[in-house]
Order: sequence, then structure tokens, then C-alpha cells
Amino acid sequence: MLTGLARHIQRQFSGSGRISAITFKQDAEQAPDPDSRVTLNDDVDALGLRRIDLDWRVSEQDMLSLRRTHELIGRAFGSAGLGRVQLGIENPPSLDNVYTGYHHMGTTRMHDDPRQGVVDANCRVHSVDNLFVAGSSVFTTGGMANPTLTITALAIRLADHLADDALMQLA
Repeated sequence: MLTGLARHIQRQFSGSGRISAITFKQDAEQAPDPDSRVTLNDDVDALGLRRIDLDWRVSEQDMLSLRRTHELIGRAFGSAGLGRVQLGIENPPSLDNVYTGYHHMGTTRMHDDPRQGVVDANCRVHSVDNLFVAGSSVFTTGGMANPTLTITALAIRLADHLADDALMQLA
């Protein structure tokens, strides 16, 4: 990754050997929004399974948080004498500038109360005894982009729980 960053910066030098501009983009996750949801619609796919509708919302506050991050980075660049930063997020922000990996975390949120979440602390769906979900959809909030390590840890924890449960049933 550092090699790619260095090459990108190197390409930004003007003929005088000075950097003329550097563009950077930021990955971030949005705050949980109970109005974001995945639902089934009446259309079916080639296998006869119902298709989904995705209502994914990015709030103005999410965008203002990104803008604030850019402002802080700009101040740091200025204080260090590295140059000036042109903010990439307007005020008020526009969702036209949102490019993302679309991590739809929290769509089967974990909570002890079935009215506030879909799965319990063991990732079991509240309304179905033998259905478990392991993935970022059970997160109560998105901590950062690229949640793979946390998902892996959650899957291992669920596997241990299921193995322990199976052993208890055999005893």
C-alpha cells in the first residue's frame, strides 16, 4: 500500500519538482440508522426466491462528520507547512460525492430485546430457534471500514457456541 501511495504522490509533482496537488479519499462507516433496512419485495429471481429492496441511508450528520475530519486534516497539513487542503465535501454536504464499499452493517442487529434487534447475544435469530447469523449485519454500530477481522472473530465465537451446544445435547 505504501508503494502505491508513494507512486501516486510522485505522479503529482509538477515540472518544478514541487507537489501541485494530492487527492485523497476517506473510507468511513455511517452511524446506525433504524430507518435503513433490507426488506423482501414481491419480485422473484430465477430460482423463485423473493428479491430484496435496500433502503440505505446516509445522514447529513454522517457527511458533516466526514467534512469535519477533512477540516482537521487540512489544519494539520497547514500547521506542518505541507500546504493547503481543498475540502471535498461541501457545506451543506451532497450525497453525490459518496463512494463506498457499502458495508450494510447492523441490518440484523444484535440485541437482547427482539423489538430492538434481530439476533440475541449468541447470534440466534429471535424468532427462529435454529437460525443463526454471523457477519457485520449483527453489529450494533460500524466501527471502521473493512470489518473482516471482527466478522471472523464473531464467526469463531458462534462456532464455539454451536459446538458447545451440540456437546451439551449429546451428554
